[in-house]
Amino acid sequence: MTGGPLAGLTVVEMTGHRAGPFCGALLADMGADVVKIERPGAGDPARHQGIGPDGKSGYFMANNRNKRSVTLDLKSDAGTEAALSLLEAADVFVENFGYGVTDKLGVGYEAVRDRNPAIVYASIKGYGETGPRKKQAGLDLILQAEGGIMSVTGPEGGEPVKVGQAIGDLTTGMFAAIGILARLYEREGPEAGDGESFNGKFDVGLFDSIVTLLNEYLTSYSMDGSVPGPQGTSHQTLVPYQRFETADGALVTGVPSDDRWDDFVELVGREELAEYPTNDDRYEHADTVVGIIEEEFATEPTEYWLDRLIDYGFPCGPINDVEDVVNYDQTRARDLVVEHDDPDWGECLLPGHPINFPEHDDVVRSPAPRLGEHTESVFGELVGDQTTLDEWREDGAFGD
Repeated sequence: MTGGPLAGLTVVEMTGHRAGPFCGALLADMGADVVKIERPGAGDPARHQGIGPDGKSGYFMANNRNKRSVTLDLKSDAGTEAALSLLEAADVFVENFGYGVTDKLGVGYEAVRDRNPAIVYASIKGYGETGPRKKQAGLDLILQAEGGIMSVTGPEGGEPVKVGQAIGDLTTGMFAAIGILARLYEREGPEAGDGESFNGKFDVGLFDSIVTLLNEYLTSYSMDGSVPGPQGTSHQTLVPYQRFETADGALVTGVPSDDRWDDFVELVGREELAEYPTNDDRYEHADTVVGIIEEEFATEPTEYWLDRLIDYGFPCGPINDVEDVVNYDQTRARDLVVEHDDPDWGECLLPGHPINFPEHDDVVRSPAPRLGEHTESVFGELVGDQTTLDEWREDGAFGD
C-alpha cells in the first residue's frame, strides 16, 4: 500500500535552504501533496549549494523529493493573485522568509486567511516572530553558538565546536511539522467548534529549537548553578557512558543502571571495578573507573568487545562513518537509505523516512523537481481556465 497517512493533504511551501524544505519533505514523505513556490530564474538557494557533478546539489535533492515546483513572481500583482489562489485551495502553508517579508509580498497570514480561514500557516524564522531579535537574520551555525548547544559540544576540556550536522535547521523543520499536525488536529478535532475562530498560524525559531535541545542542562543549572562545557563523548551524569578505544579501533557503550554493574564487572574481567557499585561512586571516581575500563578494552579488537557486550545485553555500537552507515545491516533493514533514480543525475541514494509505517512503504515517490517543472500542471489544475492562466502569464505571474 502506498500514499502515506497524509495522502489528500495539500501543502504549499515557500521556503529556502534547509529548515523549511526539511519540514516540507517530512510531510511529503508521509503522503502530502507539497507544492513548492520558487522565484523565477533562481529558485531555492539550496539548488546552488553543495553542487556536485553535473551541477546537482545533494543538499537540495535530499530535502525536496516528493514535491512539485512552481515559479511565481510575487513582486507582480498577477503572481500574488496566483499564489493566493493556490493557498485558497491548500490545507497548509509553510514559509521561512525573513520577518515581515510575506506581508510585503501579499501572502502574510491575514491576507491568506481572508481567502482561506482554515489554513494552517507555519512560519519558520531564525528567532521566531517575537523578542528583541525577531528581525535579525539567523543561520544554523550562529544559532548553535547563541543557543548554547555549541558550548557543550567538542572534546573534553577543549574549545566548543558546532554539531556536525545542521541540528538547528533539521530540528526546527521537525518541530514545524509537529506544529502543523497539532494545528490540523485542533482544526478538525473534538474542540474544533464552528471554525470561525480558528487561528491556524504558529511560528517556530531555530533559536527556540536549539535552546530546547539543552533539555536537562537548563534544569541542572537552576538547581546548582553549574555551567557545563564540552565533554567529548562522555555523559554529564552517567559513568561509564562514552567512547572507548580498542586494540584496533573504538566503540561506544554504557551502563544504564546500577543493577547491571556486577554484570559489567564480570564482562570486563576487572574485579576492582566492583568497588564502585553505584553511579554516584563511579561519577565521583570517574577517572579511575574509566581508566580501568580503557586498559582492558585496549587488549582486544572492537568486534570481540561488541560481541561480548551484546551477549551480556549492554547497549553498544561501533563508530560508523557515512559509508559504514550506508552499508550497515540495520540501516538496510529499516530502509533508512533509499536507492533512487534521479532523471538528471541517475542512480543515487536519498535518506529514508525515520517513521516506519508498515502499510505505507513507498517513501520516495518522485525526485526533487526541476525549477518550475510543475507550474503549468499545478495552475492548470487549479483554475481549469486557460484564459485566466494566459492572463497570469502575460502579466508576469510566472516570471519572464
